[in-house]
Amino acid sequence: KKYKFYGHLFIYLQVELHLHLDGSLRITTIWELAQKKGIDLGCNTLAELENIVRIRRPSTLAEFLKPYKIFMPIIIGDPEALERVAYELCEDQAKQGVCYFEARFSPHLCSNTHGLPPDQVVSPDDDKAVTPRKVVEKVLEGLRRGEKDFNIKARVILCCMVGQSSWDEDVLALCVEFKLQGVVGIDIAGDEAGEVETDNEENVTMKTIEVFQKAERLGIHRTAHAGEAGPAANVDRAIRELRVERIGHGYHSTDDEEIYNQVLNLGIHLEACPYSSYLTGSVPLTTQKHPIIRYAEDNANFSISRDGPTVTGTTLNDEYDLLKCMGLKEVHFARANLNAARASFLPDEEKQELLEHVKNMHGLSL
Repeated sequence: KKYKFYGHLFIYLQVELHLHLDGSLRITTIWELAQKKGIDLGCNTLAELENIVRIRRPSTLAEFLKPYKIFMPIIIGDPEALERVAYELCEDQAKQGVCYFEARFSPHLCSNTHGLPPDQVVSPDDDKAVTPRKVVEKVLEGLRRGEKDFNIKARVILCCMVGQSSWDEDVLALCVEFKLQGVVGIDIAGDEAGEVETDNEENVTMKTIEVFQKAERLGIHRTAHAGEAGPAANVDRAIRELRVERIGHGYHSTDDEEIYNQVLNLGIHLEACPYSSYLTGSVPLTTQKHPIIRYAEDNANFSISRDGPTVTGTTLNDEYDLLKCMGLKEVHFARANLNAARASFLPDEEKQELLEHVKNMHGLSL
C-alpha cells in the first residue's frame, strides 16, 4: 500500500534525520519521572508543565533551548530513564509512520560525570557514576528494544557541543567504539549564534576541526548544526573544515549565493525543520520566501524533520501541513523522504534496502 492510515490523516512512511533524543521526551514521562524523583519542575500540574516547556511564538535559539534545562534533569545520570525514553521514541515514531530515524544527543550532557555544576558532578570511579559511555549503551539498548517491538529502524548520532571542545575527542572515540552497534555519525550542536553562555569559545574551534577531520579519516559520518541562527559563513566552514556530508538546518546559506550554490553543487544534504525554524527566530515570519521553499524549488538535497518535538509540540504531519500552506506539493515530500534515505548514515547495504522500501511505499522512482 502507498499509505498508512492514522486517525484522519494519510501519511507516508517517512525518514527523519534531524531529531534530538533529549528534545523528544513525552511530557507525561517528564512529569511521571519528576514526581517519582521529587524534582521540582516549577509547576504543579501536567498542563502547566506543557505550558512552560512548549515554545509557542518565535524568539531566539537561546530561548528555544531554555526548556531543556527544565526537563533534562529527569534523564541525566539515570540509566533506566535513558533506556526508557529511547524505547518510547521508537513507539512514538512508529505511530507517525516513520520507518527509519536517526536520534542525536550529547552523551556528556546526559551523564552525571560531565556538564553539571561542580558540586553535582559524580566521579567516574563512583558506584553511582553514569559515564558518557554508559549513556550510549543504555540509549542503544532502548532503541534495540523499540526496533524489535515496533518494527522500526533507529540509529544514533553523537553530538559534540559548542563551548565544550574538551569533550570532542571522547565523542569521536565513542563513535568509533559503537560504530557497529548503532552509532552512525558525529554532530556539533548548541547555540551557534553565541547567545548562550559557554566557555567563551568560538562555535567551531581548531580542536573540533581536527576531530571532525579525523572522523572523516576513520570513516565516521559527519553532520553539523550551521546556518540556523548563525550566518552562511558557518555553513561554508562546516563544509570546508569539518568536511560534513549534511548540514543541520542551513537556512542562512541562502543569504549568500556563492555558498548556497556550493551546497547545491556538492549535493550537501540539508536537514530542514520547518516549525523550529520559526520558533528559534532563525526564519522570521516576515520573510517573503522560506528557505525550505527555495530548497524545494531548486531541487536541493533536503529532508524534513522536527528537531525537538518536546519543545515544538509538533508531529511530522504538522511540519508537512505548514509546508503545504507555503506551497509544497506531495511530490516534494516524496522527494524529501527519498533524499533522507539517500543521505542516511546507514551502511551501504542497509541504505539500499531503505531506499528500495521508501521508493516502493511512495510508488515512485525518483
